[in-house]
This record gives sequence, C-alpha cells and structure tokens, in this order.
Amino acid sequence: MRTLKTIGEGLEKLVMYLVLFLMFVLVALVFIQVVLRYVFSSGMVWVEELDRYLFVWLMFLGIAMGVYKQRHIAITAVVDRLKGLTKGIQLLVHIITGSFFAVLCWQGIQFVEINMTGTAAVLPINLGIIYSIIPVSGFIALIFVLVLIASFKEEKR
Repeated sequence: MRTLKTIGEGLEKLVMYLVLFLMFVLVALVFIQVVLRYVFSSGMVWVEELDRYLFVWLMFLGIAMGVYKQRHIAITAVVDRLKGLTKGIQLLVHIITGSFFAVLCWQGIQFVEINMTGTAAVLPINLGIIYSIIPVSGFIALIFVLVLIASFKEEKR
C-alpha cells in the first residue's frame, strides 16, 4: 500500500509540473499572439490551433488532478441524508469513478488508433498524438483512483 501511495504522490508531482509547463507555454503564446495582432496587425495562424490543443491537454490533466485531490463535482444531497453510510458511499463513488476512467482509457486508445493517419489542419502534427491525452489522462486518473481506494482501506483499519 505504501508503494502505491508513493507512486500516486510522484505521479501527482509529475502531472502538476506538466500542467505548470503547459500553462506557461499557453499564456506565453496567447500573449505573443495578442501583441502581434494589436501592435503589428498580423498574427500567426498556427498559434491559435496550438493554443486550442494545449487547452484541451490542460483540461484533461486537470480532470485527473481533480480526481486525486477529490475536488471533482459531488452531489451530496443523498449522502447528507444517509449519515451512517458515508464511508460505503464514498467507496462506491471511487469504484464508479475508476470504472468511468477505465472505459475512457480503453475508448481513448481506440480513438487514437483511428486518428493516427490524420494530421492537424495547420500544424504538421499527427492527430493521434494530439488525442493521446484522452487515454493518458484516463490512465493517470485510474491510478489516482486506485491510490484513493488503497488509502481508503488503510483508513478503515
């Protein structure tokens, strides 16, 4: 169990640094694009497309981080009424969340395979590489859910 928690913490740091790097690149590119548009009355077409892809990557990585930090949307109306079953419901939520991300990972792999032959509209980037964030974030979130379930079992003891 200790190893799984260590893996989760290390993966969290890796994802956090990747998110910070992507956010820095996104802000820098948008700033440069705004300056080019308003000061020089011209812009770079490829920046708009790259910004969109970076934003999608940030959102998928943010979803995985939200799962690990347990900051995702939760409707607590039912749980609040069932005070004695809170731990059981929390475990059930982890299992359902893990199942969702397992399906997302599996379907994401198939989606990437389908799009490996296409390229982006402006950038010479393979669409499979762009869409690879879907199974990658699903896998990361699945690991995070497993860490949460393992830590949940440790708390129960």
